Amino acid sequence: MFPRTPALAAAIAAAVLLLSAAPAAAVTVDPAPTSASAAQWAVAPASSAGPDGRISLRHTIDPGSGVDDAIAVSNLGTAPATYTVAPGDGILGDSGAFDIAAGDPQESGAWITVDGLDAGTVTVAPGETRVLPVRIDVPSGATPGDHPAGIVVGVTRSSDGVAVTNRVGVRVHLQVAGDIVPALDVADVTATFTPALVPFAPGTLRVETRVENTGNVRLGALAAVSGAGVDAAALTGDPAELLPGDSATVVTETSAWPVFALFGTSTVRPVVLGDDAVTAPAVVEEGFTTPAVSWTGAAVLLLAVGAVAAAVVKRRRRRAGRAEAAADAEVPADAETPADAEASALGRVDVGAR
Repeated sequence: MFPRTPALAAAIAAAVLLLSAAPAAAVTVDPAPTSASAAQWAVAPASSAGPDGRISLRHTIDPGSGVDDAIAVSNLGTAPATYTVAPGDGILGDSGAFDIAAGDPQESGAWITVDGLDAGTVTVAPGETRVLPVRIDVPSGATPGDHPAGIVVGVTRSSDGVAVTNRVGVRVHLQVAGDIVPALDVADVTATFTPALVPFAPGTLRVETRVENTGNVRLGALAAVSGAGVDAAALTGDPAELLPGDSATVVTETSAWPVFALFGTSTVRPVVLGDDAVTAPAVVEEGFTTPAVSWTGAAVLLLAVGAVAAAVVKRRRRRAGRAEAAADAEVPADAETPADAEASALGRVDVGAR
């Protein structure tokens, strides 16, 4: 267990959360034993005295202006360590979680400078916390809105000849002042229906809604579906985060009846995230349709129709057989046939002629 000092608790919290910057100073904390798999360092927003309880650096800055802040790097291990510290552009990873792009920053990460470093690194003694000054300078031509960024603190270790780099970071919520436009749009809706094995029972409706952030500030998105034969799904759960210009697929699953075709609506509700000071725009709706057939039910119907048809044919054949039998029963075995009658008449004529 780590010592539960307020400063260290804040640092550990920031390290676990991953990602959110005052003159250089050093704050010593008591080292604690850690396992090889446990985190050996932490990074957090700071004042000159050390971690200050924030989980990110958050600033709104006018174009052409700047601001000073700081981060704290804490060595929680039992040996000195050298950490690489670098700002970077903020992105969303494949999982949808916030991350910091690798490589040299191309956008807002390039506006951030971290002081107190030696060739981009800082060496911290065991149990020590180093406070590093951070400066953010916004170019005069920067566009209004969110420009996500972050500061990564990493360490590289070699294991069996393989270099492994681990990193944690502080997220920078950087907004350039100006005309703030929050906006989400629905790019596409795709619906699929999976029938249940039980004939005619409700199946699963899966609706994939492609949402785009067409504004200049980040927003969250929740999606719900509704429609005839559809069990409405509520707008609940964790919203998907979308940075300006990003898109994401929000998946909603619910039950629906196999009514041959489902017609419904996907409703997307924009959500304000964290401490962002923006007004959420109105909900966006988009319709969808998809086949909804119970194949086991169709098989049962087909078998039933086949059985009924077979029964009808069989009944008709029985009736025809009974009719033929009845007709045969009405004619006596020794009854004179028309041919016999004709032959008799001719015979009588011949006899008379003689």
